[in-house]
Amino acid sequence: MSWQQFELDPGNSAAQRAGVAAVSRVPNSMELWWTGADGSIQDNYWYDGAQWQRFTLAPAGSASTSGGITAVSRIATSMELWWIGPAGSVEGAFWYDGAQWARYQLAPPGSASTSSNIAAVSRIPTSMELWWTGADGSIQDNYWYDGAQWQRFTLAPAGSASKTGRIGVTARIPGSMELWWPGAGGSLQDNYWYDTVPTSIDFAFDPIVFGGGVPVGGSAHLTIRKDGSYTFTGHLHDSGATEYSVALAWAVKDFRDMVYTFQHAGHVAGTFETGSRDDDWNIEAHNDALSANWSYLTARSTGNGQASATLDLVNVTNSLIGTLGTVLGVVAIAVA
Repeated sequence: MSWQQFELDPGNSAAQRAGVAAVSRVPNSMELWWTGADGSIQDNYWYDGAQWQRFTLAPAGSASTSGGITAVSRIATSMELWWIGPAGSVEGAFWYDGAQWARYQLAPPGSASTSSNIAAVSRIPTSMELWWTGADGSIQDNYWYDGAQWQRFTLAPAGSASKTGRIGVTARIPGSMELWWPGAGGSLQDNYWYDTVPTSIDFAFDPIVFGGGVPVGGSAHLTIRKDGSYTFTGHLHDSGATEYSVALAWAVKDFRDMVYTFQHAGHVAGTFETGSRDDDWNIEAHNDALSANWSYLTARSTGNGQASATLDLVNVTNSLIGTLGTVLGVVAIAVA
């Protein structure tokens, strides 16, 4: 199918030298913002099955008619928007599901070139980062982490950037960002950042308690590493009279909602049976999926475990995965 064109708003709706920004926070919706010819900020939103709806987010005179505008949706229930004010301030607005839009000023008048672009990314759900060209041709960086205040610093000194140039940014992986802008002399400047990535992540399942009065308990430990190696160890002990077949599943969920499973099935003898009352394991192995997805594991990973003496390994694993919320895929790493 070929591209289709339509007019979303009529003539004189938009400032001809200002920017346009858009996000899709959920698959069935899009939202769009631009600077009006009167310096207002206009918002147009669409939900699947309905028509586009427009409203004025900020009144006339709120924005530079030659400045930039940018937006991110760091989580599905929120959107964040920034633009250049008419006196070179940096203005912000945010929305959370169930609430109204709220505005604030991120940087005071004189902070930005009124003809500057502005760019932003959210490389992980708990962080946002924003850049603009200062009134002195510098590149300014403002970043935010959940639970903290916005922090600002000068990324490139005065005279580094064209005051009318555009800024481009991407976060190709959660642990990296790359930024480009036109230099004052027509060059193209590149700045990149990599997170300090840990080389290993540890998880502890301690204590392991079996429900239903089953007298079996213990602990397990998992270490995964940047090179794809892992160590999966554990100990279970039967303090009762009856033997048990035991099943344990461990799931690690990463930034992209991919799940990596580590599983163990064993046996513990009771007072009335021969054999060991202990079940110990120590697995040292390697899996390429861990190294290939390390940036997503270090961006955010949570470990959850479940053990049973009445369910088999498959059912324990499926039951555990069912408690994890959104899961986009499962990678079975270890079965011991």
